[in-house]
Amino acid sequence: MIFKKKKKSGYQADLGHIIGQRVKYVTERDAAASVETVVGRRGSVNIVAGKLKVVCGTEVFRADAEKISAALLMSLEGAVLKGYDEITERERTIVVYFQYYRKV
Repeated sequence: MIFKKKKKSGYQADLGHIIGQRVKYVTERDAAASVETVVGRRGSVNIVAGKLKVVCGTEVFRADAEKISAALLMSLEGAVLKGYDEITERERTIVVYFQYYRKV
């Protein structure tokens, strides 16, 4: 077919906008208590050796980049990351708010 779209593969397709962004602050969502708490401030999001790392002074979140679920906020000011965190050894949902969300 002429008009068939090519499907992107790999974590770069899903996390392309998030990688390399400067972080304003990071919050963790607790669905059971309906609470969002601040986990870290001023940092970055990168992929090193197949692991997505959110660093704000210390490592706040580390997960396998292939198994993580990521979605940008509608305002493009941040992203929701959901996956198994290797630091706390449990499933976590964090929201990363970018310092500058427009790429120049």
